[in-house]
Order: sequence, then C-alpha cells, then structure tokens
Amino acid sequence: MGTSAAVVFRSGESIEINKLLLRLEELCNKEGLFYSHDLKKIDEASKLKYCEFCISDIPLKDSFDRQLMFGLADEPYPHKLVNFEWDSPEIDYFKTVVSGDFEDNEDLLFKFLFLFLNEFPDAKAWIEEDWFYNLDDMKKIKVSYNDNWCYMDPKSL
Repeated sequence: MGTSAAVVFRSGESIEINKLLLRLEELCNKEGLFYSHDLKKIDEASKLKYCEFCISDIPLKDSFDRQLMFGLADEPYPHKLVNFEWDSPEIDYFKTVVSGDFEDNEDLLFKFLFLFLNEFPDAKAWIEEDWFYNLDDMKKIKVSYNDNWCYMDPKSL
C-alpha cells in the first residue's frame, strides 16, 4: 500500500465541487497538464458529490506510470471529516481532494499541490504524517526542490 496525499479545508470552508472541478481544469490547461475526470457520484437531488480527477504531465494514453488520480468530494461526504491530535483536535477538516499512491511521481504531486495551494491558499496539504504543508512551505520547497520533499517536516526546511 502506497502513500497518499489529501488537500484539506476547515470544515464548512471547502470549495463546492463543480467550481473546484472547473477551476482545476483551467489550471491544468494553463500549466500544460493533461487531465480527465470520471466516476461521478450524484446525490438524490442530482448534485455532484464526488468524482475522480486524473492528471499527468504527458498524454494520459502514453503512460499509466505518470498519472496521479485524485478523488474530489463535495462537503458533506461520508468519511471525509477528520481532525488531528497533533494539530488542534477540536478543529475538523474536510478532505476535499485525496490522491492515490504517488510513488515515483512526487514531482507531479508537488506541481499539482503548488498550483492548488496558490489558487486556494486557505487549503493545507496533508501527507499521512504529523504536519501540514501550506503555500509558504511549498514556496520554500520550490526554491530548492528535492523529490523527498513530501517525506520531510516543513519545519525542517
């Protein structure tokens, strides 16, 4: 089982999924990333609640090894509300975007998260450790990029 990443917002402050999907498409087009989205889940009111969003820096049909899959969820959505003892346990976060395993694609994950946090600076990236990455952290990482960035506490940067 690999490592995944999540983009979290404080509960109640996440971006509505239709707006998020549209903005991600615009960002990918602007940055020359290839993308697709599929597997949509609609609620009883025909409102989009979840979809999968795939990105790559090469045409999707050319390599499955260079693709990152993300699940996008609209708040509220089951099992997406979390809090962290190491942060502030009374603060609930909503996992708006969750990646699949990103092994060997840390650079592509960085590019996506950097774009995302630039667009939505209130969001935080969480990669299964006891810390978040925010936009300022990502800017520091970009200056002296290292593929192991996502395994290091941003306080040590």
